Amino acid sequence: MRRVERWALLLALGLAACDGSGDPESDAGPPRADAALEVDAGRGDEDAGRDGGAADDAGDPGDAGDVARDAGPPPSRLDEYLARLEDPAASEGDLDALLHEVAWREGWPVGDGTRWLFATRWDGAPGAVSLVSDVNDWAPSRGAATRAASGVHYWAVLDAADFDVPAPGAAYKWHGAPDVFRAPPEATAYGFDAFGEHGYVAPPTDARWRERFPAFESAHLEAPRALRALLPAGFTHGDAARALLLHDGQNVFHPDSPFGGWRVDEAVGAPGYEDVIVLAVDNAPDRMSAYTHVPDRIGGGVTGGRAEDYLQLIEAEALPFFRARYGVAAAGDALVIGGSSLGGLVSLYAAQSRPSLARCVIAMSSTLGWGAFDPAADGSDALVHRWTTRGATAVYLDSGGSGTCGDPDGDGVFEDSADRDNFCVTNQLRDHFESLGYTHGADLFHWHEAGAGHNEAAWAARISRGLASCASAGWSVPS
Repeated sequence: MRRVERWALLLALGLAACDGSGDPESDAGPPRADAALEVDAGRGDEDAGRDGGAADDAGDPGDAGDVARDAGPPPSRLDEYLARLEDPAASEGDLDALLHEVAWREGWPVGDGTRWLFATRWDGAPGAVSLVSDVNDWAPSRGAATRAASGVHYWAVLDAADFDVPAPGAAYKWHGAPDVFRAPPEATAYGFDAFGEHGYVAPPTDARWRERFPAFESAHLEAPRALRALLPAGFTHGDAARALLLHDGQNVFHPDSPFGGWRVDEAVGAPGYEDVIVLAVDNAPDRMSAYTHVPDRIGGGVTGGRAEDYLQLIEAEALPFFRARYGVAAAGDALVIGGSSLGGLVSLYAAQSRPSLARCVIAMSSTLGWGAFDPAADGSDALVHRWTTRGATAVYLDSGGSGTCGDPDGDGVFEDSADRDNFCVTNQLRDHFESLGYTHGADLFHWHEAGAGHNEAAWAARISRGLASCASAGWSVPS
């Protein structure tokens, strides 16, 4: 695959799943969210770069195997956390570590049945800081925050007896005098409304909500990344649920995702998916390496080949953490893994190398030429040539694009003549699967959206097809 435009395409593939950006805070009007994400694939949450290291016993994925599967979130340590916030000797590093620790252990804010503790880091906060929420009628005077000794951390304690509305489903933000409203980047449960992102005092019981766990440092990949989840309405720990695990977590179920995102929250909002819990792993600056199974030469340099390390992160850290946190099986028939572009490639690689991990994979516009981009390559490292037997995992493939297919460089990997949405090599892999004995409608599904581009809008339009295909292939709630 010698064609020069492949390099431009791959650059687009990396950028297409990066974080979005926006104004850091509003300066007037009603409560609004600030954008906590930067245009950089390595950033998942605003404080991701500050929160260093995994907490000692905070429930980080690295310790997930030690967490009791039926334990759920641990009991509150509100007074312990409050004492650390009040410590006059506490440094920025100490309180950054506290924010990170609590995020992984039980989540922000922290309640003990009668009080709720909120804390944040806000560099350059304007004026006095307050916690404003549905529970105190968004009145700064009712949620005055205390500035910690670090000078950049703030905390507030609210009495549940004074709440105007119950905690479940109550939105909150931070307020800086005179009129700046800031979404809480540390909030574990969060959502979006007409004013943007907000945290939840406690998750709603009548609607889906999102949760995030920032800056996890893996034993298998160097770059930290966040884990996220989208929970079913009314979900409680241990409820029977199907799991959908997605790559490029910043880009899959946020209404402010870059380029519009995949809108997976809308897809699982359709009838028939009420039980589905969506799990997501953010990308990082290592995306092109983490999502590819072999090194390849791109634009004069060699990169890639750390998919095994990434899948170790998934298998040994992320999935065990999610299972312990939510009490779900997230394995075998109860699990689907999906992604687009390079994310589709690594999803297929997972199906090939770990056939018992998931019931089905969703691979949209997958970068299946990887391993054959180097002009000197013989094509043997491309997935279409490495896949030699019928596996146990069902596969959904799709692409947009169209045009004439050919193999001008003779490496056995088909190339598109015009549109660049991996149309030809996707069809080639489909045909290869047929030759291995895969059966359409049973363990092989393929869709071609003629002329569709390589972008989030196209993937958002097709994700429902992938979900339906995997459901028909046996994706099911554990009995």
